Amino acid sequence: MQVSGLAKAPSFGRGSEPDTDPANGEKQAGNLSPETARPRFFHERRRSRSAEEWRFEALNSVNRLFLHYEKTNEELRASEERYRSLFDEALVGIFQISRRGQPLTINRRMASIYGYESPEQMMAEVSDIGQQLLVSPCKLSEWREAISRNGVECGIETEIRCRDGATKWILLNIRAVFNERGKILRYEGTGEDITARKGDEQRIQFLAYYDTLTGLPNRTLFRDWLANALADARRRKGKAALLLLELDRFKIINDSLGHAFGDLLLQEIAQRIKIGAGEQSIVARIGGDEFAIVLPHIDDPDEVGEIAQRIIDALSVEEFAALGHSLNISCTIGISIFPENGLDSEVLLKNADVAMYSAKEDGPNKFRFFTEAMNVEILERLTLENGLRLALDRDELFLVYQPQVNISTGTITGLEALLRWQHPQLGLVPPSTFIEVAENSGSIVPIGEWVLRTACAQAKKWQDAGLLAVPIAVNVSAVQFRQQGFRELIREVLHDTGLDPQYLELELTESLLLTNADVMFSILQDLREMGVKLAIDDFGTGYSSLGYLRQFQVNRLKIDRSFVRDVAVNPDDAAITTAIIRMAKALNLEVLAEGVENEAQLSFLRAQHCYVIQGYYFSKPVAVDQVVEKLRAVSIKPASSTA
Repeated sequence: MQVSGLAKAPSFGRGSEPDTDPANGEKQAGNLSPETARPRFFHERRRSRSAEEWRFEALNSVNRLFLHYEKTNEELRASEERYRSLFDEALVGIFQISRRGQPLTINRRMASIYGYESPEQMMAEVSDIGQQLLVSPCKLSEWREAISRNGVECGIETEIRCRDGATKWILLNIRAVFNERGKILRYEGTGEDITARKGDEQRIQFLAYYDTLTGLPNRTLFRDWLANALADARRRKGKAALLLLELDRFKIINDSLGHAFGDLLLQEIAQRIKIGAGEQSIVARIGGDEFAIVLPHIDDPDEVGEIAQRIIDALSVEEFAALGHSLNISCTIGISIFPENGLDSEVLLKNADVAMYSAKEDGPNKFRFFTEAMNVEILERLTLENGLRLALDRDELFLVYQPQVNISTGTITGLEALLRWQHPQLGLVPPSTFIEVAENSGSIVPIGEWVLRTACAQAKKWQDAGLLAVPIAVNVSAVQFRQQGFRELIREVLHDTGLDPQYLELELTESLLLTNADVMFSILQDLREMGVKLAIDDFGTGYSSLGYLRQFQVNRLKIDRSFVRDVAVNPDDAAITTAIIRMAKALNLEVLAEGVENEAQLSFLRAQHCYVIQGYYFSKPVAVDQVVEKLRAVSIKPASSTA
């Protein structure tokens, strides 16, 4: 086959085969002339190549070069196609820009990140990346300076503006391309859309440092901001204030009206606190029903008191309404001032907390500034807590009993067991002082069980002695009632003491009944099935509702002494007491008035057909031996007539 049209190469010398004998293959030297008998290479060396031979050799070399060029070109085209494919189809953006920030080359991914349909569209519309596409154009000059020093800048996270105006986050890696003299010709690099990742990071950051329900800073972030506010006040030798706010009875509201309502309530409360505290304040939610406010710049403590009152007014003046419910909210605020009440966050928080709990003693919607005297109160509270833990073992607790009297017959219809504490150093501690401490410390649970057992055992003992059999009323703490196994405890106490269930009356508060109504209904139903009587104590001071009275089917309402005290002189108290009596009778409930002390109160109650009373008018709470005397009597007379 001919190559490139060239003729077959001619043979050099006389022939292409050696002179051999066809018969035996031996060389026939005798047939050679002296000239041809010389070595062949010697003969050929003397001959020069012909023009034809040179032409053939040249064309053959050109042919080989042409084939090599074709192969190299093919490999180059394949390489370029691979590069172009990698460039165009890359999952990350690839770019080259001029020193002035004009795009020189970009791939499809880079164009799509910025919201362009093609690289050509982006290059036609964008002449300055810094001014047109960066949210912060000054960043470009910062990157130039860093790259000029290091030659490369990696891991740049920046916010960009897309073609449609939307913003994204992008991760850039940029390097400089230098000429042989070390001058920057252009910049090139890669870009990756990290908007989703930044969103995840921001969500994680939000969850770590903000309350998801209200959007306020949480306790962690609040502590950082408080520390910064104190550092700033220290530098300028100024003052700062810390306010701790706790909502009153929020748990009861949340449990009774539902968590959906509670969530909406907290969101609205957070907004009202922010408005009341002012724009310069820092507001955080640091607990379920607890908020903290920092006032970083204050000149006068009176100014802090005004802000505290403004917050209280913002929460209490206007009702909260949502999901078909409306109610008023109250709160308590404790205040500590930097630097007078503490030089660091921990001390200020502790003292504001002390002030807040001290303010609770004044009632709802009150605030107090911290004073050193409050530490004395806290010490007294701790003394009571520690003493209560030992009171049972030391037999310091005892019961007294107050008769409940039917004024139409003059007979005792029941007895209420009341707890007393004889402290070895403090003397007789009033229940109003230690009951709340017992509830907050948890010691009310064992104390409450002791009261139940002691009262039931004593009632059974009086009955066994042949005395008048009357129900014994026992107050049940909300903490005790919510304990797991309360129903079993009542059943066990009745079994152990032998008291018939009809002679045990449990006194519950309105707020307790509204706590998780479904669970309360189940427990109360079991108690009724046992035969235990149920009464609502201090009726009228909580969320009085005909609905829950019908639902829970209690036996008796006890009108709170705060209404009875002034029924003879205060028209409002008289109207409330009258309404409670009529409501109870309409629902076929027994009604009892507490705190009856004089003839005027008694006359009013008799006129309203309330015949069962309890109070000092007939008897103060008395010890066991005095109860025996009263139970033996046919009737009971007013205490004033027996004096």
